[in-house]
Amino acid sequence: MPLEEILERILKDTEKEEQSIINQNQQEASAILEDARNRSQSIKTDYEGRAKEDADREKKQRISSATLEGRSYLEQQRESIEDSYLDALKTRLIEIRKTDQYLGYIQREIEMAKKVLGKDSILYADQGDAERLKRQGYNSVLISDRIDPLGGAIVTSADGKMIIALTLSETLRKKNDAIRKIVRDYIKE
Repeated sequence: MPLEEILERILKDTEKEEQSIINQNQQEASAILEDARNRSQSIKTDYEGRAKEDADREKKQRISSATLEGRSYLEQQRESIEDSYLDALKTRLIEIRKTDQYLGYIQREIEMAKKVLGKDSILYADQGDAERLKRQGYNSVLISDRIDPLGGAIVTSADGKMIIALTLSETLRKKNDAIRKIVRDYIKE
């Protein structure tokens, strides 16, 4: 074989081998690219899922927070309305204090307290109520400046150990929860 044939054969074998290596490398590169595409798609899908979950969680948290804020605001408004009703009730009680119904109510309460504490119990009232009660036959009414401005009386046992507060503020304090419930029920309607 002449040298040219040998060289030509070597060149063809080299070209075939070179082509085989190129084809193999192209297949490997294609496989690597396909794997990279699949991985990037998987990562993208994973991040999109996480982003959606984070967005949903954030949305729920904001809705929950807004709901709590709304409920808190509503409760504050209810309490404000209840306080307004109680203030109006106190104003009305000051007006009622001048009526005969008020005097009758106080007399009934005093009589019940005297039954509990005894006939020798001591009755305290403010100046205005003391004068009205004396006109009704309560001769031993002591005048006290510690009676609340809404009116009422305080009855103590003779030895001073037992006290029954018949002030209208004390009555309001005892009935505060019931009054607030009535107002709340009225507001809901």
